[in-house]
Amino acid sequence: MTKWLASVQSVDEARTVLPILPDILDMKNPSLGALGALPVATVSEIVELINGQCQTSATIGDLEMDAKIIASAMIEMAASGVDYVKMGLFPDENLSQCLVDIAASVKGLNTPVIAVIFADQPVNGEIHALLAQSGFKGVMIDTAMKDGKHLLDHMSQAELVEFVTAAKKHNLLCGLAGALRNEDIPVLADLDADYLGFRSALCEQLSLIHI
Repeated sequence: MTKWLASVQSVDEARTVLPILPDILDMKNPSLGALGALPVATVSEIVELINGQCQTSATIGDLEMDAKIIASAMIEMAASGVDYVKMGLFPDENLSQCLVDIAASVKGLNTPVIAVIFADQPVNGEIHALLAQSGFKGVMIDTAMKDGKHLLDHMSQAELVEFVTAAKKHNLLCGLAGALRNEDIPVLADLDADYLGFRSALCEQLSLIHI
């Protein structure tokens, strides 16, 4: 059964969803980019507020594909107590080498790491196998630009099926996000991803999200 993820950007927003907690409560600061990071102290406060009632995740920022920079950010965010740390994969000629170089850090971290790919900023090549080899727990697809376009504006159902199938082939958790709407739920739930991620739909109609 497909589960759901909700993104919040503050302690106040986290309190708002307490009555209907998602399977994963995600934390990021959209004003700082696609995967803008909240301060570790804020993330820790939200983790404490949730108190194990659901799983949590947090982004580490829109960082260049440099293993040392990313490893430092992952370690820092993992100290907040979240269940998952999320790292963005951006188009870069060094991306594949970065994933190779960061493998030791990912595998050595007690907190599982989720990679995030962007439908509107696709990376070249098949990277699911490399993510699995580098110790990532899962992979998620999202949209980087919040311009009114939705995931299904950028990728067809067939392409999303291929994405989900590749993730499962390599034993990676798989999530789909990107300005998802209520009407997208029946379509995307049939693709058998592990999670669907929401933010804008929750801001507009918090009580209407049901899977």
